Amino acid sequence: MRVAKKILINAFYPEEVRVAVVKEGVLVDFFMEASSRKTILGNIYKGVVTHVEPGLQAAFVDFGEGKNGFLPIDEVHSKWWSSKPKGRRPRIERVLRRGQEVIVQVTREEMGEKGAALTTYLSLPGRYLVLLPDRGEVQGVSLKIEKESQRRRLRDIVSKFDLPEGMGFIVRTAAQGRTRKELLADFSYLLRLWEMIQLRGKELPAPALLYQEGDIAVKVVRDYFSPEVKEVIVDQEETYQRVLEFFQELMPRYRKRVKFYREDLPLFARYHVEEQVEGIFSREVPLPSGGSLWVDVTEALVAIDVNSGRAQQARGVEEMAFITNLEAAEEIARQLRLRDLGGIIVIDFIDMRDPSHKRELERRMKRALKEDRAKVDVFPISKLGLMEISRQRLRASLLEEAHQVCPHCKGMGWVRIPQSVAVSVLRKIKERVITGGFQEVQLQLSPEVADYLLNSKREELTSIESRFKVKITVKPTSDLSYGEYSLEFSKAPLPWYKRIFNRSL
Repeated sequence: MRVAKKILINAFYPEEVRVAVVKEGVLVDFFMEASSRKTILGNIYKGVVTHVEPGLQAAFVDFGEGKNGFLPIDEVHSKWWSSKPKGRRPRIERVLRRGQEVIVQVTREEMGEKGAALTTYLSLPGRYLVLLPDRGEVQGVSLKIEKESQRRRLRDIVSKFDLPEGMGFIVRTAAQGRTRKELLADFSYLLRLWEMIQLRGKELPAPALLYQEGDIAVKVVRDYFSPEVKEVIVDQEETYQRVLEFFQELMPRYRKRVKFYREDLPLFARYHVEEQVEGIFSREVPLPSGGSLWVDVTEALVAIDVNSGRAQQARGVEEMAFITNLEAAEEIARQLRLRDLGGIIVIDFIDMRDPSHKRELERRMKRALKEDRAKVDVFPISKLGLMEISRQRLRASLLEEAHQVCPHCKGMGWVRIPQSVAVSVLRKIKERVITGGFQEVQLQLSPEVADYLLNSKREELTSIESRFKVKITVKPTSDLSYGEYSLEFSKAPLPWYKRIFNRSL
């Protein structure tokens, strides 16, 4: 029996559009798009090659968005080669030249100091099909459609469409059980889209945007709607109309499942999803047996620590570790999807001695990750008891989408304690005033550190003032964090006889 799902689209506040896929009240997928962060993944541009790097075997392309994009040789279709060199894998400096115009698609968002990743192998995703211009040799069916008879039927239907010369395709998982009429409607929609892109590519000067992916609401409906989704509920009028139009054009038989939410109670609160969404941003994730996960995101990798609970059904330490680890595997797979964490993920499971338990944990982890649409590789548990996972990273994680680097700790996650800052300030003052010639030191720091200095270190301040004939003024400033402070040293005026002597010189 298939479980009914809902797609909830919360677009009431334009600053942050959120989409939740819910199964029996449990959040299984979550997406968010902040208006402050522009999303370009999947967009198609007409760009200009700014320079070619033989050492990297890649070119940098100005496509009109932020930093220049990165285009490696493996992503350059032969139609864009400026010359036809010998050999199966040509060098980039022989096929691309500076100033050359190319049509590119963004395959990975700009991240930190890295520009967006680009390709000239374009793909146009629809509801049931993905069109692949200039790749006529590709006529595939999603591997998630396992029945060979179904795969053959879908391939035969689409291959008989009036495909333009050189046009390839992939039949998506959602096409399973769909009729020829439904597939043809999707194909016609994508073909019109491709014709529009070609026309804009001829008319517009580079750099220029040729095609922009739909907003987050339409994209999630396109990729995640299935017959098991009984309702698509939207709480904002314009977004509701766009979603309804999408259904009307591509899935008219399901358009009655799109509902407009009118109640005063916020949509996510009404369906008990808000609390689950808030949990996505927490470091700690509870497990059913009483154990927990601790998730830490760093620049290099994502570290997940599994802590033991008190599984009542366990008969010993080994079995308790096994039960908790199995629960952790299921929850980790869910959290990776919900938080959209990518790159290298290292999991520190609870130690187990039984080799069969380790093998079963690896199997459970792989099975739990099967629902993930990102490309995922799972590696065996190491001698240190660590499991490594590589997950495709296409965009900034949910954490980066909704957060900024902490202005107090600068991303470290820690701030110095007031006592440590206070003594550091005292050392700095003594280091400068010992040279002499200063009349006053003005010190600005956080209220907590100022309080510690004026109370616990009053004698030390008085001693420095007396010994070095300098006045120290402490000014608490709420704008400064624990570790921040400002020191301003004022020079003492020269004695009258020194001023006269200097003038005579």
